[in-house]
This record gives sequence, C-alpha cells and structure tokens, in this order.
Amino acid sequence: MIRIVFFFYIIFPVLSFSQTIYDPKVSFAVETYAFLKGQNAALEKVSEEFPRLKPVVGAAEKNLYTEFGRAEKNLKQFLSEELNDTQFDSLHNHIDSLSNHQLSNPIQKEEYAHEFLLMVKERSNENINNESLSKGILSFKYHDKPHQEITDGHVVFFSTENHPKAENAFLKIPIPKSWLAQEASMPETIQQFTSYHGNGNEKILIVAYDLPADLKDFKLSEKSIPALLSPQTKLIRTEYVTIDGIPSVMIEAEESIEYNKKKMKIRMLQFMFVQHTKLYCLQGSIGPAEANEDLRLQIKKYEPLFRLIASGTELNN
Repeated sequence: MIRIVFFFYIIFPVLSFSQTIYDPKVSFAVETYAFLKGQNAALEKVSEEFPRLKPVVGAAEKNLYTEFGRAEKNLKQFLSEELNDTQFDSLHNHIDSLSNHQLSNPIQKEEYAHEFLLMVKERSNENINNESLSKGILSFKYHDKPHQEITDGHVVFFSTENHPKAENAFLKIPIPKSWLAQEASMPETIQQFTSYHGNGNEKILIVAYDLPADLKDFKLSEKSIPALLSPQTKLIRTEYVTIDGIPSVMIEAEESIEYNKKKMKIRMLQFMFVQHTKLYCLQGSIGPAEANEDLRLQIKKYEPLFRLIASGTELNN
C-alpha cells in the first residue's frame, strides 16, 4: 500500500549528497532544504493526480509558506553563498531526481491524498517528529535575525540548579530552542550551547569563577577588566549594563588562539557580574575563525541575541 507520506524519507537518500560536504552547517542546511523541497513536490503530485483537490492543496501550500517560507528562503540564500554554482545546481538536480523517483508511483486512493493534505495543512515546526529537521527549520528561519527566535517565543530556560558544575550558583538563562546544549571541557564553564543544533560556529557559554579571598571586594570596572583578560585578548569596547538588577559590565573582545595547529581567533561579547564570592560571565562568541577573517559584521548580527540572553537572565539572590 503506497501512501504519499513516504516522501518524507527523501531526507535519508539526500544524506549521500550532504556527506560530500565537509562543513557540518552546510550539510545540516542541505538536509533541511531537501525536506522542504520534497514536501513541495509531494503537494504538486497530489494536485496533478486529483485536480479537484487543488483548492485544498492551495490551502496547504499557504500554511506551509506561513510556517516554513522564511526558512526555505534563507536556506536557498545560504546554500547559494556556501556552494559553488556546480554544487548548487547538482544539489537541485539530486533533490529533483529523488523526488521524481519516490513519487513515481500513483497515489492508490484519494483518501490517502486527503490524509496527507490534512497533515500538511496542520503542520508546524512543533509537530515534525524529527528533532534534527525541526531544529534545522527553526535555525534557518532565524538565520538572518537570530534574536527573533527568542522574541517569537522559541526559547528554553537553562537552570544551574542541581548542576554538578554549578555549586552555589543559581541562574536561569533564556536560550534559543534551536541551540544544542553541550558539555564544556573547561571546569569553570557550567554549560555551553552551540547554534544550528550543534552545527554552527556561534556559542553561548555560562562561566563561573570562584574569587580568591584577597579579591572578595573585587569590583568590575573599565580599569579592572583588562587584568582579567589573557595577553592574547584584545579589548575592543566596554559598556556598563544591568543583569537582574545587579551592576554588570559588557565587553567586546577578540582572542587569538591556536586551533588544530592553525592560528585562529574568536570574537566575543562577555557580560560579567559579581555575586557573593563568584565572578559570572555570560559569553556569546563567534569562531574559531581564520586569523585574517573580519568578524565585525558577524558579531553585530548576533549582538541583539546575546544582549537578550543577558538581560533575560535571572539570579536567585
């Protein structure tokens, strides 16, 4: 019994194409884009085989555009920039070939088409039963303006309560839903999150340092900040902010590092505050990137998101 819904598994054959690309974010985009294109192809199939269902197909397409149109547009733009012309054309040919193959058999019953249309009409990112696809669509929907993921309500709250690396630290921090929580190697880093469901080059770090006894009266200021930075870190700007009523300092900095035996760099915004005997740092960063790469536009793009995270952080005083 052949039902139209089997087209969703177009994502698995397309993996063979994405595996020839070595950038994980691009591969993630390819798989997400293939799903959305396959969904569109299936609707065309229904419309061709059952012309009287065209009004219902139209309603389903309208819903898909509302839910996924921005993600598909951003995905197409992103892939056209990341892939060369030959690769981009090859990707479209590959997706079209898979769609034609998997949709080559006629839909056996009109009721199957009705079932599929009902599912698509009610479809949203929240009810896609595949976490990678769901997070991929969400990631690229907000690819152009990452902070809107939080302002549109796609947010989870990370709490340090009972976290093994957060003794006597009580924070509640808003995190975009599409970012992947990962364990960090640094003992001071309570938790880190990576964009594009772990495939991106942007990170959010939650860091807590125990202040030694001789620094119990330490105050954050423009004068005291440079002493906290490594010699490889260039301080770009400093700004006084408030986090849950506590006077805090935001800095923008760029750190030179060695990564995989190459000279690289990280651009970051750090939001720092002192509470009791701990120095906290909420860090949003871009990189590692090539040492000669200009990260100013990228950090500017993510600054509204990093500020939202800091301003939305709550402390248990």
